[in-house]
Amino acid sequence: MKDVPTIEGREAAGKWTWIFVAWAIVILLFASQWYAYDTTRGGANPFAYYLGWSLYMWALTPLILRFTRRHPIEPATWKRTVPLHVAVSMFLTALQISIETYIGWIRHAHHLSFQDAMRHYFGQHTQLSLLSYWVLVAAAMVYRIYDQGRLRQIYSAQLEARLAETRLEMLRMQLQPHFLFNTLQAATMLIHDDPHGAEDVLLRLSQLLRVSLDELHVQEISLSREIELLGCYIGIQERRFGDRLRFDLRIDDDVLAFAVPSFVLQPLVENAIQHGIGKHKESDVVSIRAFQKQNRLYLEVCNRTSSLADAPERLLSRGTGLSNTKERIEQLYGNEHSLQLCNLEPKGVCVKLSIPVRQLPAAEPLTIEEVVK
Repeated sequence: MKDVPTIEGREAAGKWTWIFVAWAIVILLFASQWYAYDTTRGGANPFAYYLGWSLYMWALTPLILRFTRRHPIEPATWKRTVPLHVAVSMFLTALQISIETYIGWIRHAHHLSFQDAMRHYFGQHTQLSLLSYWVLVAAAMVYRIYDQGRLRQIYSAQLEARLAETRLEMLRMQLQPHFLFNTLQAATMLIHDDPHGAEDVLLRLSQLLRVSLDELHVQEISLSREIELLGCYIGIQERRFGDRLRFDLRIDDDVLAFAVPSFVLQPLVENAIQHGIGKHKESDVVSIRAFQKQNRLYLEVCNRTSSLADAPERLLSRGTGLSNTKERIEQLYGNEHSLQLCNLEPKGVCVKLSIPVRQLPAAEPLTIEEVVK
């Protein structure tokens, strides 16, 4: 099987292709200008002659670029690298023009002495050779600065992605102990009065923990799967509060395959129970609703016995459940989400969450009755 080129390999090949193209263009332009200059004075040689000399004069380009890459001129090293480049530029210029002088003297030996050839070529080409060297050094440094900036941007984006992923994992791990402690407390309260109920709570808890470990690194699951997991939590709370607590699920069938953050409904339902029936003696109904509207998925969790004691913005930043859910959704969706708290009439509180619709592949269409059976 042939090796598939990596992204880095393709980028390197592309970079060197562009360098070769630019080098060829410079050689062609230099030869053309030289040819045009001699043509205007009536002493032009064939164009191939100028093309060959131009190729010769720029033949050291790869060597100069490589040397500049190994010895870049930077603020921390310029006192050492500038003299080094000055010495190298003078050496390469002297070497190149000396070869050029010898070739020129051989071609015109019948009317040009070697001393005259040296004066001619060194006088005419020294400045051009030195300028060419420093132009190449400048071009290499400009590309180095650009390349370093691009690499910093790539590294910064990768680091930001890793930090965001780590942050999401931390938020999930905070949610799980929070839920675990509350559930164990509920099981403890049932041990003496309702042993079978306590056993059912612990069995449901073990199922949730097993699923949580299996999907530790999965940030999004289908809504149908989320409803299945929520069913375990609902069963725990129904054992805990008995007939005083009822759940009303109104989930549209056409949204069951949509992606939602894993374990996003449980902290919202837990918050509704904690601030509803958890603080009031009367019975309560917790409603969970999911529907689609204008290419967005809406999730709503409401109770009928509580009311907001403070501004919604401050309440969303308090506690573990809501604040962690808010931060986690912000990490996943940025500005494309909405999370709101509002009072209901005549009484009750509703948490409203909206996220972009994204379809997850499903084995087969499900109905809400099949999910919660």
